[in-house]
Amino acid sequence: MKKIILSAASLAVAAVASVSVAPTTSEAVPAFARQTGAACLNCHFGAIPRLAQMGREFRMNAFRDLSGEAIEDEHLSLPVAFNASLLMKARIGMGSGDSEKGGAVGGADTAVQWPDESALLFGGRIGEHAGGFQEWDVISGEMLGGKFAYVNDMDNGLLAIALGTSDALGAPSIFNDPSNAISRNTRGIQSRNKAMKGTLMHGAATGLGVYGYMNDSIYFAVGGLIPAGGYGAGNSGPELNLGSYLRVAWLGNIADFDTIIGFWSATAVEVNPKAAAAAAGAAYVATADDNQSGVDLQFQGEVNGNQLGIYMPVTLEGVGDTGVSGFQIYANYNLAHAYGVQLGYDSYTDDTKDWNQVILGGWYDLAQNIAINVEMATWTDTPNVGAETSGTNTTIELEYVY
Repeated sequence: MKKIILSAASLAVAAVASVSVAPTTSEAVPAFARQTGAACLNCHFGAIPRLAQMGREFRMNAFRDLSGEAIEDEHLSLPVAFNASLLMKARIGMGSGDSEKGGAVGGADTAVQWPDESALLFGGRIGEHAGGFQEWDVISGEMLGGKFAYVNDMDNGLLAIALGTSDALGAPSIFNDPSNAISRNTRGIQSRNKAMKGTLMHGAATGLGVYGYMNDSIYFAVGGLIPAGGYGAGNSGPELNLGSYLRVAWLGNIADFDTIIGFWSATAVEVNPKAAAAAAGAAYVATADDNQSGVDLQFQGEVNGNQLGIYMPVTLEGVGDTGVSGFQIYANYNLAHAYGVQLGYDSYTDDTKDWNQVILGGWYDLAQNIAINVEMATWTDTPNVGAETSGTNTTIELEYVY
């Protein structure tokens, strides 16, 4: 696969040199563009952050590919440029609450958040067989997330050892998952799947394991996880036992659509802190805190000459107190090179209620690294006991990275 990616990167550089607009966009970091010499949209599908085939292979390959000048010596292989970027977001939320980003902080009807997120991003090739990525909060100075992978290249794919942590991106980020349907930072929609929110899939997680990509068609990951991430995972928080993570996905082509069909299972086991248990005279007992499994679908291709992406993560009923299940289906369609529309539906069920949301939005790219995103969401909350509630939220976001 390494040879395939390097050839693709070389072709991308040639394409950028010959046309003023790149045809297609990885982790939305211009540092990677500096490393590879290719424009952002060569790795992304339609718009940042959704990944195209080249972008997801670059990600699975631990961001190692290098077509430009390098510093080479015995046991040393580094890009000449230091791969760093700065990410900033500003957000206006208007509405009545129960939506991922709509509604405002503190129960107000409207809120302006700037910076909603500000982060220093460092990533790319660390050595011939190693690559990684880190995110640091500009204001607090704490590490929000980081990952490292040591990759063994094979004729028909790769096998990697991965170590990572994240405060909000979960297991798919740690193991460089190829699917935009479950990778939160490559989804291209602001509203998280509510059934996955706060779990090991779309929440804090720290893990260690292996992942592989075989025969250009099979991705897998196996590892151990704890439900804590970022700086706090190693320096504070409750005592935790190692949970498990399993992921298998098929990558192929159906009706000229780039297709991914996968299965995932994540289990976290939280433990009563020993000191607290001893003080209370209680037993030190491990309890299952988060056990979920699900399937996911991704279809990316062209309709009427424009790019269409369709994504659906489905959470099956897990083992726990609330019996969570649900799914989200959403689509993004490029009306032109720099702008497009998106539509989504989110359904969530537990032992206490049914919750549904319809999402309508769009984006406009002022530049490949500057985007304006607008989403409107209408939600309905139907509890088993009590009155139904509903509301509407609108989110306007400016995101830029350089």
